Amino acid sequence: MSPLPQRDRLAEYALKGLHLGLRQVGLAPEQVVARRLRQEAKSLEPATGRRVAILTMRDWAVHVQWEAMVGQALRVRGARVTFVTCGGGLEQCDRVNFYEGPPMPCTTCSRYVHGSVDAHGFSHVGIRGGWTRDDPGNWPELDGMSLDELLQVEDEGLPLGELVSIPLRWFLLASRIEDDPMAALTARRFLRSARRAARGLRVTLDEIRPETVLMLNGRFFFESIAGAICRSRGIDVVIYERGFILDTWIFHRRKPDRLLDAADDRPDWDDEPLTAEEDEQLDRYLVDRTHGARTIDRYWTHAEYVDPERPERGRLAVLFTNLTWDSAVLGMEVAFPGIHEWLFAAVDTFARRPHDQLLIRVHPAEVKLPGKQTREPLGAYLKLHYGDLPPNVQIVDAEDPLSSYPLMAAADLGLVYTSTTGLEMALRGKPVIVAGRTHYRGKGFTLDVSSPDEFTNELERALDDPTAVTPDLDRARRYAYLFFFDAPVGSPGVEEHVPGLARLTIRSLDDLVPGRNAAVDRICDEILGERRSGLDGQ
Repeated sequence: MSPLPQRDRLAEYALKGLHLGLRQVGLAPEQVVARRLRQEAKSLEPATGRRVAILTMRDWAVHVQWEAMVGQALRVRGARVTFVTCGGGLEQCDRVNFYEGPPMPCTTCSRYVHGSVDAHGFSHVGIRGGWTRDDPGNWPELDGMSLDELLQVEDEGLPLGELVSIPLRWFLLASRIEDDPMAALTARRFLRSARRAARGLRVTLDEIRPETVLMLNGRFFFESIAGAICRSRGIDVVIYERGFILDTWIFHRRKPDRLLDAADDRPDWDDEPLTAEEDEQLDRYLVDRTHGARTIDRYWTHAEYVDPERPERGRLAVLFTNLTWDSAVLGMEVAFPGIHEWLFAAVDTFARRPHDQLLIRVHPAEVKLPGKQTREPLGAYLKLHYGDLPPNVQIVDAEDPLSSYPLMAAADLGLVYTSTTGLEMALRGKPVIVAGRTHYRGKGFTLDVSSPDEFTNELERALDDPTAVTPDLDRARRYAYLFFFDAPVGSPGVEEHVPGLARLTIRSLDDLVPGRNAAVDRICDEILGERRSGLDGQ
């Protein structure tokens, strides 16, 4: 059963309901604008350039429209663009989560995707046609397998069990699924769907013969399978994801597990100090973040800014958790097998140091993402594991509107797994111990640990004398500017004015022609292979 809607977002839900109704008849505002662009596109010369396939597999409006607008910009430059869609019919995918399905909303999902691609005037090929012509069947051999065996399944050269591991946990809204009665059943559904999707994708790629494939994230259900097939065939893959500033995006050709590591494309990021203008730009943005502005994360309408009490004699450390089932966390283990073991090690260390205090700030997204409330709340998990926590360990629950920023300001030390709060603390001159493979690990301004013993030793050392492990602030600022401003690119003609809804902000294809918009030029140069080292520079 899905959690109840949040009262403070009822107006947002009402607007989304209106848009949902308009989608069913092809009259969503973004589709109306798209049809005008389609009329303009009829005057373009026939495309003879690079063959580009864009995976548009779900009715996530912002992504659908953003991909379509990139397609328009590519088409203006002569690229031959084809959209690859799902077409529906699969038993399981990651369009919905545990609270919402199965069954999958294939009818409404396909209707919006196909309606939008048609409105923009692009051809599309659904992978459903590929697998229904030669359906591999329901795979009865899976029925007798345990969860561990299911996650090791391979088929036709693809490690399907590994490829569905992250989508499975995302769907179940939990990372520890060994004892989840739904895990094995859901894994079988994902695997049967994955085998069909793989067959459909192979047929579709044979038909389109793309030179480049553009896809979201690279670790989701369809994308992980498509990426593996493309790599086996030597097909160029460009992956994109949201930047941290609202309506910005990051592109790369890196492995999907290095999704946000902008420094891979800019090895010279630390060569030059920031200019006065860049310093001011970064400072303004960091102030905005403290008030929840210019960000895709909108957890609180009225956060509370209250300074925590400090221990009388010892140090104060703040630990920031992550969503356990987020693709930014899964597969990012370094020092510990998982985020739970890291939490236990931190609490156990402070149990031996009663004069020091640990505040555990549970991520608000555990309860503040509508329809995606976690099934693995870390605060409850800690209380269950310990019974009574040590008196010098306190939990700030996910429901607590207390802002994280007073905690950062008051702390002597920060502890993170992959949370970007670690970068923000380093920017405040605070020592930060990083246990996972986050994008800023190894950049020279955090304490990066690789084993439980190393974590404990570094934590003890930092608590004994935080001034001995003060971060390199200049280096942190240079990396932060790269991450927040240099690496991302502005959204070309699409904005998310309401979470989950898209608005097209251009009225003519003239806005997308070469030389008119630097962001559009950067995107197209990267996808068309004209700047293969990454989207570097403005």
